[in-house]
Amino acid sequence: MALKRNETAAANGPIQQSNGDDHAEFEFRENPRINAQIETYKKQFPKKWAFIKSMPRERLENSLVLAKIRSFEQRERLDRGVLRKVENNEAFKKDCETLLKHFPEDQRERAKVALAKQFVFSQSREQKQGVAMAA
Repeated sequence: MALKRNETAAANGPIQQSNGDDHAEFEFRENPRINAQIETYKKQFPKKWAFIKSMPRERLENSLVLAKIRSFEQRERLDRGVLRKVENNEAFKKDCETLLKHFPEDQRERAKVALAKQFVFSQSREQKQGVAMAA
């Protein structure tokens, strides 16, 4: 039983205006590796797959949006945690500010987070290697 999407709400909202031409079709790419993973999941968890298939279209869409929101919030928490660790390192903060002054204003925050992640993860790698060498 295929459910139809409520086109009136999507067609009249602000999201539709930002998405561009309302007559353009979406093109979905096929990835054989991903498709194989999905098929494996369906075979391994038939009850979960049956539950997903039984969900009404709107509930399924809301579940997908909620998963996206949670993923975004998790990334934001990780970014804040990394930036907190870096705030304690004055030398890194100074070097970071020097590098960031060359970035456009609207890209500085993302660049700062990227630099901070690289710094923190490289430090943790060095610590792990130091522990492995000492053992």
